[in-house]
Formats: sequence, structure tokens, C-alpha cells
Amino acid sequence: MSIAAEHISQAALLDMMQMFDRQPWTRLLNVELVSLWSLCNTREQQVLLKDLILKFVVLDSSNEAMVCKQIDAQFKTWGLAPATTRVVAVADAGEVDGSTAGLQKLKNKITPFESWHARFYPSISASIAEISSGDSVVMFDDFVGTGDKIFKKFEWLSRIKEDLGIDFSIYCVSFAGMAFGIENIKNRCGIPVFSSIILSKGISEGMPVADVPRALEVMKEVEFQLGSRYKSKKIRDYSLGYGHSECLYFWMNDNCPNNVFPIFWWPTLRGGGIRQTLLQRAG
Repeated sequence: MSIAAEHISQAALLDMMQMFDRQPWTRLLNVELVSLWSLCNTREQQVLLKDLILKFVVLDSSNEAMVCKQIDAQFKTWGLAPATTRVVAVADAGEVDGSTAGLQKLKNKITPFESWHARFYPSISASIAEISSGDSVVMFDDFVGTGDKIFKKFEWLSRIKEDLGIDFSIYCVSFAGMAFGIENIKNRCGIPVFSSIILSKGISEGMPVADVPRALEVMKEVEFQLGSRYKSKKIRDYSLGYGHSECLYFWMNDNCPNNVFPIFWWPTLRGGGIRQTLLQRAG
């Protein structure tokens, strides 16, 4: 199917051309873009979606190298040493998620990697036997949304310190994170936090203050076209992105965060049916 086979206005076609130019990853998604535009009832809705797509931050292969170098530099700034540091993914035991995938990318980027490569663990539970008093534990996630997941893992590590009677320092790093979520971690956990890419809310923090209320209203108008449920999830819990994150970010060829506006990844339609989404999210 091609764009030419669809009923699409000249203005919408110009939208596509602008997105193809400024966001090259959209070039292979013309069917998905047309499907997205077809959900809009007004030109105002299309313009909003275009403006948000143009703001997307994408973690691709070149950016992966950059963020890993920045994390390496931050480890040195914190004075972390491989002999006394454990870097742990925040995935649940036996789970494969973005934190485990990201940790594999990071594993041979912390220098000197010959000394560091054995200091990475797929979960907190896998690292417990290796932690001693005086050590440092770095919680790693590929993406920080609201910060709630990190806080839960921090509470777990705090209980381990108490139960085992050992004292160790706790840090947190991520490839990318929402600014408000990073602040939540700092305030709730009181630990050093570093994220290579810091993201603002796409509408509330990305537009003139006077334009924000109407833009949020327009986004919710478009969200109204989405199905009320997907598997066990309810759209009302993800309106504007989980935790109202208004996120415009994804890692190329990886799972889209649920903090992203659902119009870009929620697959069910109001009244039934499945649509082709711009981004994909499993689970």
C-alpha cells in the first residue's frame, strides 16, 4: 500500500514530507502515518501530531555510543572502581527487558572493560551474593519514566542492607529519562542519579504556556478514537502516556515505553478493530 493509494489532503502530504526529512525513521512507516492521520477529525489534530513527531528523540546506534561514553565518564566522576562496584539491571529475576538489553550494550563500554566486564548483573537478585560492605551498587535502566520502578528497586536494596547487615552505596544510571522522573528518584531515594538524555514533557513543557491547555485537549480528542482496553490494560491509565509523562522517545528496534503518548502505540480502536501503529509495544 502506498500513500498515493490513500485519500490524503495536500496539507497532510506535506506533513509526511516534512517528517520524512526531519525524522528519517518515519520513511518506512508511510502506511502507519496515513493510518494515524486518518484518526484525526480536524487539521488541528494533525498539526499537533506532526509537531510532536518532529520532537521525538530516538536512541539509534550512534546515540548508543554517545550515551555509553557519557555513563563511562560519570562512573569516573563518581569515583567508582570495578573491584567494589556492581552494576545491576532493574529487571525482575528471569525477565528480559530494556534494562537487560541496555546493560549488554553498556557492558563493554565502561573502561577499562577488561576489569569491568564481570561486574554486570541481569537483576538485583543475581548480584546479592557478591555485594559486601563498602561496595557500590549501580541500578541501571535503559529508560526512566515516572521513577516508580527505580524507587521499588531502591526499597528492595535498602531491605537487603538491613537484612544482611551490610552497608553499601547506591547509584542510578540510565540511557534516557523524563526530567520529572529523575527528580522523583533524587527526592524519594536521596541517591546520585545520572541520565545521558533528559526529556521534557512533550506538550506541557514543550509548548508556550498559553498553548498547553488547548494542545492537551486536542490530544485527548485524538485519544478518544482509541479502544478503551488492550489485553488487561485500560486506556484511561495511559492517557498522555503512563503517569501523564507526555513522553516523545524510543530506542530504535526496542519496546516503546508506555510513557509515550498512547496515540503512537496503542493498537486497539474505539468500537473494535486493530490499527497499524507508528511504534510498537509488547506487554
